[in-house]
Formats: sequence, C-alpha cells, structure tokens
Amino acid sequence: MQFAVIGLGVFGRACAFELQRQGNEVLGIDMDDREVSKVSGELSHAVIADATDKETIKELNLSQFDGIMVSIGDNLEASLLCTLNLINLPAKNLWVKAKTDAHHAILDSLGIENIIHPEQDMGIRIAQAMNYPMMKQYLALGGEEYLVRIDVHPNFTPQTIAKIRNSHPTTSLVLLIHQGEMIRVFNDDRAVQPGDRLVFIGRLEDLKRLAKYFRRH
Repeated sequence: MQFAVIGLGVFGRACAFELQRQGNEVLGIDMDDREVSKVSGELSHAVIADATDKETIKELNLSQFDGIMVSIGDNLEASLLCTLNLINLPAKNLWVKAKTDAHHAILDSLGIENIIHPEQDMGIRIAQAMNYPMMKQYLALGGEEYLVRIDVHPNFTPQTIAKIRNSHPTTSLVLLIHQGEMIRVFNDDRAVQPGDRLVFIGRLEDLKRLAKYFRRH
C-alpha cells in the first residue's frame, strides 16, 4: 500500500517510520530540507515540497495513495491550506493532526473524520497506563467500547476463564490468549497463567475493574 506523510516533525516521522516498518511504501513530504534529510535514508521516498500549493499536490499524484497524514506543526494556515488541497483532489483516507481545539473545530467543519491530538491522546494513554499497569494497547471502538490487552501479573494464581467471567459478568469475551509463543482462541475451561497476555472487549469501566482483579490476584 502507498501512504504519504506531510510534515516530518517528531510525530510525522514516527508515523512514517511505522507505516514503512509495516511493509508499506511511504512518501515523506516537508518544506524543510533538514527534516527531509532525516528520513531520506529510511523511507521509500522523501521530497522537499510545499503542500499548501495546489499544483504541487497534483504533481505528487496524492489522489492515488491509500492514505495521507497531514502532520504540519504549529502553522495553522499551512495545515488548513494543505488539507483543503487534499480534499479538492480528492484524497482517500485523510488524517489530520490538530494542534488546538479551534484547529479541530475547523477541520471538523471541513468534514475531516480522522482528527488527531497526539499530545492529548498520549497524555491520556500514559495516565491510564500508570493507573492500570496491567492494561496495554487500548483501542477505542466507539462510545464506551474498548479493545484492550491485559498482561497477567507473574504472581497471578492460575484460574479458568469461566471463573474470571463469572466474577465479571458485564465484561465481554476474551478474544485471544497469548501464552508463550502460542496464540490461542479462548474457551471457558482454559486456565489463565502468570505472564499470559489476554485480549478483552468491553466498556471501559468494566475493563478497569477487570484490570484491578488481575492486579489483586
């Protein structure tokens, strides 16, 4: 798949490198030659270009890409101009980093569905990880539903999934258990062991109670 990342600051580089690591072809774009030089040896392609210019956007053929991330930093005008240019292409699977609530509101009014607040989102995730250290890798599914990985404490007393489910009837099913090198689909008779990694789906409040259970037992 082909992806483009516009704006190669810390967040943009991290996004571009991860997309590349996952086996995709990635184009990095920035106006600053110093930022482009930081990724030129790592990404499939990296170019110095002004994404606020309509003709430049057309020449890069970004309408053919599978997804585009606009990660322009503090320059609100540049971010919005770039986003408008991409909307007019039209671009597929467009993601935009918002710096402020006002920036978010404008992007929302333009119909952008995928708006990210990296600092805010990361702050929330770190606070959750500090408070519930057993819970890893949150994935919001909409509303109050989350997909969460819980790492079982080394001192956990082995017990069956049926017992855990009976203790937490409002929490949805365990989808997978990662035991050592094996990934297994759950069944009620399987015993959860210390060091296992479990995948749960459910409401956030239920999952928090479940994380506390694994910490206590």
